[in-house]
Amino acid sequence: MRVTVAAAARFYPALYAFDRPVAAVHALFAAVAFGVLSPLPGSGRERARAVLYALAPAAALTALGTALAVATAPAVAGMLVVGFALTFASACGPRVAGAAPGLQLFYILACFPPYAPGTLPQRLAGLAAGALLLAAAELRLLPEPTPPHYSDRVGVSLASRTSSRAQPGQDGQTDVRG
Repeated sequence: MRVTVAAAARFYPALYAFDRPVAAVHALFAAVAFGVLSPLPGSGRERARAVLYALAPAAALTALGTALAVATAPAVAGMLVVGFALTFASACGPRVAGAAPGLQLFYILACFPPYAPGTLPQRLAGLAAGALLLAAAELRLLPEPTPPHYSDRVGVSLASRTSSRAQPGQDGQTDVRG
């Protein structure tokens, strides 16, 4: 629901009220790329922070894709470099790894025809509006419960495993399943 509201809140006004279809598409795509296609971990506050941190790299990748879309060869070479860099950066942690698919998609969207470098300001405005609305929705609009942290899940798993081993079986011996 958060992604739908964030996407629609910018898409329809940009398209119909302001007659900016490029900004509308990029706003919609920003909400979908960060909200659905990027598995950002943590609570709503942490996901909103991750979206805001990823906004600058997304803008840079949109600008780079727009510039390299002049011909197929530079766009393909850029895809190779961007893909390698984002894959390598994913080793930095779960938030970077979660945002990497969305970031790569910003480069890909900017490389799509037609080559229109004059639309870069509209693209960046749509990207910023979509990401900011998604971050606001992550904070305020039906936030998901915070998933348990990895260390908590490991602790619960180990506790249940040790308690099942300590329970005696039917014949008075301890249960050694595991």
